[in-house]
Amino acid sequence: MGGASRPEDAEARELLADWFAEYGPMVERVVARTVRFGDVDLVEDLAQDVWVKAWQYLLRGNAVERPAGLLAFFARCRVVDHYRLARVRRELLSDFQDDSAAVSRLASWVGAAA
Repeated sequence: MGGASRPEDAEARELLADWFAEYGPMVERVVARTVRFGDVDLVEDLAQDVWVKAWQYLLRGNAVERPAGLLAFFARCRVVDHYRLARVRRELLSDFQDDSAAVSRLASWVGAAA
């Protein structure tokens, strides 16, 4: 199998390339308008994730009548997902139920400074 691609893959690849040429700037604008002000450094990465999602969507054989709408939807969803996952990660990192590790770490810092 190796590098051989199915005809559908070639069609999807060509369609995605056409979309990227036509809608690439729009996807970045949607992501840029949706991210928080201090997170503009994430725009390029999140926009790339949108293109991966679009590629997967096309490979599943989904028909698309309005690519601009679909890509804008994917862009907004990707940004929302980013912040949702970031919130969960912050909550896990700041779980204060078990403070024994924090107390031990603080005690070692105080002891080292003394």
